[in-house]
Amino acid sequence: MPLELAHPDWGLILPLLILAGTIIALLATDLILPRDKQGAVTWVALIGLVAALGSLLTIDWSAGESTFQGMFRADSFSLFINIVVISAGILAVLISSSYVQSLEERGTMPMPEYLALMMFSILGAMLVGAAGDLLILFIGIEMGSLAVYTLTGFARRRMTSIEGALKYFLLGSFSSAILVFGMAWVYGMTGTISLPEISTQVGEIMAGETLPEPALLLALLLLAVGLAFKIAAVPFHMWTPDAYQGAPTPVSAYMSVVPKVAGFAALARVMAEGLGPLSDTWLLLIAILAILTMFYGNVVAISQRDVKRMLAYSSIGHTGYILVGLAAYSEEVPIEMSIGSMLFYLFAYTFMNIGAFSVVTWLQHRGQGVDLDSFNGLGTRSPLTALAMAIFMLSLMGLPPLLGFYAKYYVILAAIEADMIWLAVAVVLASAVSAFFYLRVVVAMYFNDAEGEWRPQATPMLGLGLMIMAVGTVAFGFFSGPVLDLAMNWVDAFQV
Repeated sequence: MPLELAHPDWGLILPLLILAGTIIALLATDLILPRDKQGAVTWVALIGLVAALGSLLTIDWSAGESTFQGMFRADSFSLFINIVVISAGILAVLISSSYVQSLEERGTMPMPEYLALMMFSILGAMLVGAAGDLLILFIGIEMGSLAVYTLTGFARRRMTSIEGALKYFLLGSFSSAILVFGMAWVYGMTGTISLPEISTQVGEIMAGETLPEPALLLALLLLAVGLAFKIAAVPFHMWTPDAYQGAPTPVSAYMSVVPKVAGFAALARVMAEGLGPLSDTWLLLIAILAILTMFYGNVVAISQRDVKRMLAYSSIGHTGYILVGLAAYSEEVPIEMSIGSMLFYLFAYTFMNIGAFSVVTWLQHRGQGVDLDSFNGLGTRSPLTALAMAIFMLSLMGLPPLLGFYAKYYVILAAIEADMIWLAVAVVLASAVSAFFYLRVVVAMYFNDAEGEWRPQATPMLGLGLMIMAVGTVAFGFFSGPVLDLAMNWVDAFQV
């Protein structure tokens, strides 16, 4: 008898359909409207993203349903990833509008194509979060990566942008090949690409064994290396400083968050859900990566005077903090705080890091550079902008009661609950090191004299984005409980 396939549940992928429709609308607008009136595409993108965010309410995520033969999962884990990446997309569009329009007038960065690529990247990250098998996970990663490669080199008349994009693309291609090779090994060992079935098969292979088979260990290593590149973990971080520095600043803000969220979603799906029975093997590997990453990123950031490059190394350091949450995972005794703290940190990082890059963008609109001296006297020139930047820097540092403090507190708590006190201590020490370069920006704003010419310019959307992120960084610090509760539902998602 022929195999009967179940009809797909299109309602479960409504947010993705809305984003796909937004991409088509953006490209259609590019064809219809003349170049001098294409500022309206920003509203098309915002409406599409807000509609996609609202459509999340139409799905019962707690039921853990799946469609397309289990390839797409609508569970609590994918819900949280969707909230983070769509929110990041909205903030990125707000801070990009005036920047891209100013370059569009010079014929260097057309807005519709820019926004369409950003939507493709968001769509890819959402696919990764909802992936039920290795195929969808890889498609989502590559969909997002290819779009971000292009966005990195979007300022095509600037050599640093082209150089950063080329390095990112070449190293990304190598890492994708390694990732595919690892997936092929897993398929060869288990005979399936479904993540729940992989977990079952690996559990049977490991039954009664104290050490994993060499082929399974090789597959684990290949997957870890391929995904470590996507999140910029040391020593697979080489592309990050040049890509962040060379990319247009709003792109640097965006690529510091959404590709990282997709990478961590893939890590959680593959390691915790698919290779959970091997957790005793990969937990130490993740913990070592976490320590190397957090200390390397923070120590090297101290010597940077280019603020974009400093934030790039800071981003590497925060990757290490987030890895601590994953390192606290246990397959035998699920600790809700482990991956829950990782997800909460990604939520907090969205507001803090995009906000910091937004202030750099704000300064560039006013004729300033991206070096530390450009922040001199900002407290007297624009008190509100300086206050927002101070909030972002102090939050990234982990000062209570801001959002960044609770993000670090929860990963430290997860490490303590997993009896990894040494890892919790490492987070505290690395955060102490980071205080130097974050406070240096605050000192420049409030204690140094203003330098250079100041070019007044109206940037209402950018100002709105800054306000949302600054208020969110403070408000979610005081009301972090509901967000953490939502993040901790990952346990139900992975047990469906």
